[in-house]
Amino acid sequence: MTVTVAMFIKYENERKAEMLDHSSDRAEVSRNAVAAMGGRLLHAYGTCGEYDMMFIYEMPDMATVAANMHLAEATGMSRYHKVIPLFSNEEFVASQVKAGELRNSYKAVPAA
Repeated sequence: MTVTVAMFIKYENERKAEMLDHSSDRAEVSRNAVAAMGGRLLHAYGTCGEYDMMFIYEMPDMATVAANMHLAEATGMSRYHKVIPLFSNEEFVASQVKAGELRNSYKAVPAA
């Protein structure tokens, strides 16, 4: 089974300065790193604002997603990450059906 995630990355200021002096194709770097982990880069986008890049990956599992984040941080490339699991429309509909079936088994904690 694979998981699909969107990963938003904020680069360290020093890395951004290096990229101005020596441009680098971050998608290619990411594609190779993710492939070495058994994953696949689906899309890469540059962004403006809170994050610098957004990658959409298929990875073997969430532990591999976390390993990718650890390596990016440990090498000093990025400041921080945000990972959002992505579901196909069919998976999202199935989750609604499952939640509906389990509705009566869930009890909210009463307000104090």
